[in-house]
Amino acid sequence: MSTINSVHHFNFVVRDLERSTQRFSRILNQEPKYDSLAGRQVKTARFQISGVWLVLVQPTTNDSEVARILAERGEGLFLLSFGVDSLDTEVNELESRGITMDESGVRQGLLDWKVWDLVTEEGLGPVIQLCESSNHSIK
Repeated sequence: MSTINSVHHFNFVVRDLERSTQRFSRILNQEPKYDSLAGRQVKTARFQISGVWLVLVQPTTNDSEVARILAERGEGLFLLSFGVDSLDTEVNELESRGITMDESGVRQGLLDWKVWDLVTEEGLGPVIQLCESSNHSIK
């Protein structure tokens, strides 16, 4: 039985975080929360809409994974993250159904988010990810 219980967040890769943030601020009529993930070499701006995070992500170097995605695919949606109560439980469930998880394992996302990417078929589009978070509210 799946423990996936929500769409937790989705990420858009952008070239210019400030420009994109201004546009989404006007559309959503809210100010973003800014963060950076030095280990992923990105800076972010996030908005929350009915409990789902929309995250704009700009690479800070030219040699990061997100920079590679931007160079190969251009700007746009690149990640869809599903909320789970327990990464361990859901990973075991998925693996029992033949779904493979990325070999890099669990990593720390924004805030208290623990994330793990699934291995997806080439050409599927966005990265599919699981996210365990103890707190979904805006901080």
